[in-house]
Amino acid sequence: MDKDYYKILGVPRSATREEVTKAYKLLAAKYHPDKHHTNPLYELAEEKFKEINEAYHAIVGGEYVYTPSKKRPGRKTHDDLNQDAKEHLFRGISFFNEGNFKGAIKQFENALKRSESPMLFNLLGLACCETGDYKRAVEPLMKAIQLDEENGKYYLDAGHALYKLGLWEKAIDLLIDSYNLLKEDRRLGVCCVFLAICNYHLSRYSRTEFFLEEAVNYDPDNPSYRVLLDEFRGFLENPSSGRWKHRFTFTSRLEDSLGNLFHTIFSK
Repeated sequence: MDKDYYKILGVPRSATREEVTKAYKLLAAKYHPDKHHTNPLYELAEEKFKEINEAYHAIVGGEYVYTPSKKRPGRKTHDDLNQDAKEHLFRGISFFNEGNFKGAIKQFENALKRSESPMLFNLLGLACCETGDYKRAVEPLMKAIQLDEENGKYYLDAGHALYKLGLWEKAIDLLIDSYNLLKEDRRLGVCCVFLAICNYHLSRYSRTEFFLEEAVNYDPDNPSYRVLLDEFRGFLENPSSGRWKHRFTFTSRLEDSLGNLFHTIFSK
């Protein structure tokens, strides 16, 4: 008997792609194995998670999703910054682009004294990351999340900082949230690689392989992801050959986090 994928995700057959994706991410966040690794019902959660993934990919990958002709209005995400804060922000950006990260940190801190916003906290955290001070970066990156709980990029940046500190479990918690919130395939690829590496360090090899496969699926044009997956599979075939030497660099720069910042500021 064929599975009713719409029933599995709890959506009607008239659901739009956006509605299917939203339902999938909510269920994935609830049943993801990384949320239940200490739970006696772990195996049931893992099976449910596989079923949810199968349903999502079957619907979105097929011809079943109804797409409306009219686009829904997007959610406004701009930050209200006063003029003094903007001046410090632009100086901070200039310092950052010049490689003067300490100067950028000072300017972002001054901007925050005048106008707190999740975007400014995120930029402060990223500047701290560039100096290698990941411990200092965690607090502002987490503050950005607290002020904007729906921004998957903020979870990704904070997860990266915890990853650099070797706090694998804590990093996974944030990266899973990022995985369920992000919409851009390129960023999802990055997120999946970090999830793979964190799980590898915790000797969860099946999850490592799963997330490496996800990275390849989300960003098939990135050859480094395929190399990572192939090398890891080689390690699985011959684990006695040594540890998996993953070579992956976090490539998110300041302009990637700024998004439509300049458009937002100058359109006011």
